[in-house]
Amino acid sequence: MDMKRIGKRIILLALTAALTAAMTGCRSRMRENPQEAGSTEGEQAGTGISEQAGQIPEDAGEEKPEKSEENGGNTRENPEASRKEYDENAPAEIVPGTDRALQTEGEGNGAPRPGDDGNGVRRENGAAEETALETVAAEEAEKKGVSEDAEAAESAGTYFRVLLAERTGSLYECQRKNVYLETEADHVTVHKSSEEHQMILEAGAYDVSSRLLAENLKVDDGWVTRKNPEVIVKITDSSVLGSGVSSTAAAAAVSRELAAREGWSGIDAVRNHRVLLISREMLGAPWLRLAAEILIARCGNRELFADVDPQKMMEMLAEEATGSLPGGIFHYQAGEE
Repeated sequence: MDMKRIGKRIILLALTAALTAAMTGCRSRMRENPQEAGSTEGEQAGTGISEQAGQIPEDAGEEKPEKSEENGGNTRENPEASRKEYDENAPAEIVPGTDRALQTEGEGNGAPRPGDDGNGVRRENGAAEETALETVAAEEAEKKGVSEDAEAAESAGTYFRVLLAERTGSLYECQRKNVYLETEADHVTVHKSSEEHQMILEAGAYDVSSRLLAENLKVDDGWVTRKNPEVIVKITDSSVLGSGVSSTAAAAAVSRELAAREGWSGIDAVRNHRVLLISREMLGAPWLRLAAEILIARCGNRELFADVDPQKMMEMLAEEATGSLPGGIFHYQAGEE
């Protein structure tokens, strides 16, 4: 019996030891694994919360910089570059003041000649002391402007045509005046396909009615007031201005009537005395048309044409074109009587 009891105790002790060892091992793993699992679960939980809150890590979805064998350093992506990557440590640099590269020879706009490699460029220097000179064919010379030491123009027409192109060509966009042109009929303007519209453009100005449809050329005082033109040109019939007219009385009366229209006293052109009346005849002969364009340009930019005497100009152009002085009054501007 004692042996049996002893054997049972031994077996019980062995089972107890095995159970204790098994329990100890579980406890050991339970102490370690929760930390690992907790860390993983915590990160996952944190990531889940972060993603739900919209706080995505800054480097999420980005490719890591790659080593470049050429430069031995990291490269960075530049979405504006023609190639996907560039080297921050590259020796190239942007030099202020040399932002325009010019081809030494080519087909214009910086394009090289066919077959060229396009590497022959020069830098433009705004502070250069020397001025480039251009040699042109004689027939093209008149299109290049007016020079103090140039030879006399072959004709009065050529002289005034070049003068107009050269001076209006020097105007910035903001200096070009807005013009309202009215035909003989009150409150009727012109279409962009008309000769009058083209005349305004040749005078270096803009036509405020250029967007009107051909069937909608009848305007009212409110429309003109809103456009606020800087120059007003009124075409008159032969009873007001033109051949045989010897008095400006009728033209002066028309000018006053225009200024007295409802709301017109606040228009820029009226306030600054830039209301020009011209005879319908001035749209006929080429020399009269040229004179009209210069008169419009002069009305809008008086200081630019301060040396141009309207009457002297008319005499020069008329004598050359007709062989005689003009007989009549073809234009009128208040304040220049």
